Amino acid sequence: MPLGRLVALTGQRLGRHWHQAVTAHTQLSGTALAALTALAEHDGLTHRDVARHCWVRPATLTPVVDALAADGLLSRKRDLSDRRAVRLCITAAGRQALREALEGVGARFRAIAPPTTPEEEAVIRAYLLTILDGLDAVEATEAREGSSDVCG
Repeated sequence: MPLGRLVALTGQRLGRHWHQAVTAHTQLSGTALAALTALAEHDGLTHRDVARHCWVRPATLTPVVDALAADGLLSRKRDLSDRRAVRLCITAAGRQALREALEGVGARFRAIAPPTTPEEEAVIRAYLLTILDGLDAVEATEAREGSSDVCG
């Protein structure tokens, strides 16, 4: 099997198991978990930036953010330097919910994937991040080309 197909198939199947594990171990959706993860890593992102980290459109993220805010897992704060911008901030309860969800999901992942050494994980992580960067570049080019055709 060609490497590209192997990576795609693995990603597709792991994604299915990931979403099953998320729903089995938490009340969070996969998108909610991704949003909390993005905020845990980069607290204070804008709605649009969180959507980008979650690989969804901002409109798709709106009900997710509304639910997370209603549950006290994140808060919205006006940007002091740009009052038009709203920053999303993970709360202590959000960090706890994320930690619990990732523990459950991580256990399922460890049951599927063989253990890796830190060095192996670094190589795998770098390779997969390179693929994601390549996908970002292709999608950005397609978006630019598509938008110029529409407005042309």
